[in-house]
Amino acid sequence: MLEDKTITRPILRSFQDNLIQRLGPEEGRALDVLGKDFFYLVDQLAAKLFEQHEKDAPLLDLSESDFPWELQVFANQFLRECAQSSWQLTHFCQGLRNKLEDTEFDQEFWKILDEAYQHHFYVTDSKNHYLV
Repeated sequence: MLEDKTITRPILRSFQDNLIQRLGPEEGRALDVLGKDFFYLVDQLAAKLFEQHEKDAPLLDLSESDFPWELQVFANQFLRECAQSSWQLTHFCQGLRNKLEDTEFDQEFWKILDEAYQHHFYVTDSKNHYLV
């Protein structure tokens, strides 16, 4: 019998589940006010970044289990910075989620997000070795 040698990816927990685990159920659920689009986008952006940059974890001195969380934190910060204010975040995320269905917009958005990723995760040791 042949052994299954497929590589399994770690199961990515949702950002909201991670927050509930770290903050506790009350504080975590209080963040529901940010809206379903916000949490959806954080999870989707982090998952796609994980796919694209999976090999960066060792370069960033992050464990395989910490890297997905750090990507979620980054996506959270990125979305919050894109919204003009915290009270506009829900509306911004709803609009962004709809706009990402446009292929041209999606491509331009990912160029910006990838640049922000490089800037956010830039480490001195990687000066001569760009992150993948």
